[in-house]
Amino acid sequence: MADNAWNCGAFNKMFDTGNNPFVKMMSEMNMPFSESMKQMAAQSLESSEKWASRAFEMNEKATEWAKDTPFASIFETQRSFARQIFDSSTALTRQLWQLEPKAEEAATESSN
Repeated sequence: MADNAWNCGAFNKMFDTGNNPFVKMMSEMNMPFSESMKQMAAQSLESSEKWASRAFEMNEKATEWAKDTPFASIFETQRSFARQIFDSSTALTRQLWQLEPKAEEAATESSN
């Protein structure tokens, strides 16, 4: 991956909590606030995942009529594309908030 402004060594050195006492102090002061925000993000993400999976199921049921028509591949592609976008955005959110995936998700991913 190409270096950018956020991935260069100078940026990492400047905002590394071990090297910058100001950043360390600010992160320690905001620790209680950030933990509650992290919990809120985790709950919101879990709720969104449940609603999205229900929406994908409803979409699949709503388009069952097209099973033997030329529209079937269009609907399946649309559903697959939406699922990929949703999975990518939840993965990015988990990475940004440093959240661990739910235990049952980890178990299903490891069995595949």
